[in-house]
Amino acid sequence: MFTLFANLLVAILLARLLGPQQYGLYTAILVVPVLVVSFFQMGIRATTIHILGSRSEKDDKVVSAVFLILIFTSVLGIAFSAVAYLLTDTTGYTPLLIGLALGVIPMRLTTIYTGGIFLGKEQIPKANLMNWLTGLLMLMLTLLLVVAFRWGLKGALTAMLLANICVAIVAVIMVLRQFKLRLKADKTLVKRILKTGIVFALSFLVIQLNYRVDVLLLKKLAGAGETGIYSLGVSIAELLWQIPLAIGVVVMSRSANASDFNLMTLQTTQLLRVSLIIGGFLSLGIVLLSPWVVPLVFGEQFTRSVGVMQAIMPGIIMVIAFRILSGQLSGMGRPEVALKAFAPALVINVLLNYLLIPHYGALGAVLATNISYAMASLLYVWMYARISGLSVKTIFTFSKDDWSFLSRFKRR
Repeated sequence: MFTLFANLLVAILLARLLGPQQYGLYTAILVVPVLVVSFFQMGIRATTIHILGSRSEKDDKVVSAVFLILIFTSVLGIAFSAVAYLLTDTTGYTPLLIGLALGVIPMRLTTIYTGGIFLGKEQIPKANLMNWLTGLLMLMLTLLLVVAFRWGLKGALTAMLLANICVAIVAVIMVLRQFKLRLKADKTLVKRILKTGIVFALSFLVIQLNYRVDVLLLKKLAGAGETGIYSLGVSIAELLWQIPLAIGVVVMSRSANASDFNLMTLQTTQLLRVSLIIGGFLSLGIVLLSPWVVPLVFGEQFTRSVGVMQAIMPGIIMVIAFRILSGQLSGMGRPEVALKAFAPALVINVLLNYLLIPHYGALGAVLATNISYAMASLLYVWMYARISGLSVKTIFTFSKDDWSFLSRFKRR
């Protein structure tokens, strides 16, 4: 909840101070690092959770291998991002802005990898620390650099980089205090982690492409201003994912350490139904209040974002189902399910964006996104039902126990 609140405040500050054009550039320039991090995290977080949770290897040995992979993927991530910027539309970007965006990559990978280590040991508060601390520092640095110093787009990207550097340093210190790192990691274990992680990496990349390809295509086909209108509406709507994301992290950690598959499935589906109810009420509130709140909070120049925010809610709600269920299957080491669900949806997403954006702008991107999200989420639910042995109807059938079990799910 704190992360949601902090991210909302940052979005408000940046939208009001940067305006649609600069805010569009801000979101567009970060698409490449986000996609590169999605792939070059190589599924290490989920793989680490699975290996540590299964206790098939010594903890220090696993952590040493993870940090060796971190160095390797950080270098590759920066290199691939630099090439990606050369091949994409960089209108409005300066070498300094690109450099700031590239600097975020190794810091984010550090946070993601170390988060996997803590979740694998079921040390959920330590993993959560990296989320809320990033949000807090991002908010404080945005107030300083963008609001006080008036550095604009440069200040926004600098704030993001500095926040991630600080959190990465804290994460490394916590790991070094708990584990003994070896300078020479076990090559066999490194290969095992990478082999398992490559499927996670592909699934994460495809999922993130579904989330972000519309921003790249909007900037190319409709300009930075339209991208800013769309990005604000979507970023506020996606704040609803903070709740299922937090729940999914717990489910992933529990699943990696669970011995009773049927009990874990029961709890996961109950969490899904509760999350859908909460998400439904919150989305209704956004739809009803956004026509008054958005112009007041973000400024009249973002009034058109209201339509984007309202129209994308069906897709946002659909993805909640995936967010919850994927926590269990990822903890079990089944990333290929997400890949099978989101790969065909990505193709549909790209095709529809090319067809709809030239005619309808931001709302065309919303329609493409809704169809893509719905298709991917329904496919995932169907495949989860086959793996779990439940029917789709059972997964979505509410019962009075859906709320009472929450107190039992949290370990004391």
